Amino acid sequence: MTSSADDIDGVDRADTARSSERDDLLDFPGADELVAAGAVAPPAPERVTAVREVLALLAEREAERTHASAHALVVSGPSARRGRPEAALAPPEDTLVVIGGARRPGAPHRRVSRRRRVLIAGAAVAALAAGAVAYPVLDLGGKPASTASPASRFLKEMAEVSEDAPGTRAPYWRVTAVTVTGGKPREETWWADREGRTWRVDKNGKAYQWENHASWRVGDRRLTWPDLDELPTDPDALTAHFPEDAEARFFQIVNLLDESPASPALRSALFQVVAELPGVELEPGVKDSRGRSGTAVTIPTKVLWHSVDGGEPTVVWHTARSIIDPSTGWILESSGTALGENRVTVLTAGPADLIG
Repeated sequence: MTSSADDIDGVDRADTARSSERDDLLDFPGADELVAAGAVAPPAPERVTAVREVLALLAEREAERTHASAHALVVSGPSARRGRPEAALAPPEDTLVVIGGARRPGAPHRRVSRRRRVLIAGAAVAALAAGAVAYPVLDLGGKPASTASPASRFLKEMAEVSEDAPGTRAPYWRVTAVTVTGGKPREETWWADREGRTWRVDKNGKAYQWENHASWRVGDRRLTWPDLDELPTDPDALTAHFPEDAEARFFQIVNLLDESPASPALRSALFQVVAELPGVELEPGVKDSRGRSGTAVTIPTKVLWHSVDGGEPTVVWHTARSIIDPSTGWILESSGTALGENRVTVLTAGPADLIG
């Protein structure tokens, strides 16, 4: 027969286990407010919408990361350049990125852990149950859900992804892209060096200098690789270098993000600048012209058509669209219209030790 002392000890252990389990379940931001709220009146519809927006964004991000990780592919050395013999890249992290199916060179997978998802979801539910007026979007952009648009939150997350990527010490930056103008595609490969020069390779495999191609417009200037390293990486300071017009600023920054050798810190700041632009919208779950999955950000663009008889110009609105790989922060494809008649598709971008 079990002694009374043993029974008491067993009860104490069970109570301790239940208490520990309860503490674990309530270990999230806002738990105290949830308990203190007790029974409360049903929340207002706009509050439910705000919390649903947070949880939907979490689910979307996790699905995108899972899909990207399942199809990850990183190619380096000869296989990245159609089998031509080339030296391996010296630093281990300096790997040529195959845009759309790969991580940034050496970048860790950025998955939202189950623990973190529970924390954020728990905080949102606690805010809802306690009747909170403003709902903080924890680690998803830093603004209340009522003011931070889905596009803004996504772009700020891309800023974090970009900042986590390693830099490069390689002497060259290699890009292969397909440009489509008027429905006619043209594939080009070029190399930029740290002296501000641009190189191409002729059909015989000989490198030659390609004048003034690898430069990017920032405000009224065109900057080369060494010039980019001089730009500030504070978002507020960086904003001052770009046009005030939202459309012009969007195009200049996208051009930097899709092909340039901007440092991880600069890429992060560029994403943060775009996140503050008015009119930017989000289109999750899209594919580029190569069938690669990503998330698109769009902005309306105005085109003036002038009549031949000198009358008033006609305003035609288009939608500029850039598709981003959410696992790497790299832009897969940019187009000036929603149909993508004129577009730039980046196939590879990354550091290289040699030209050719």
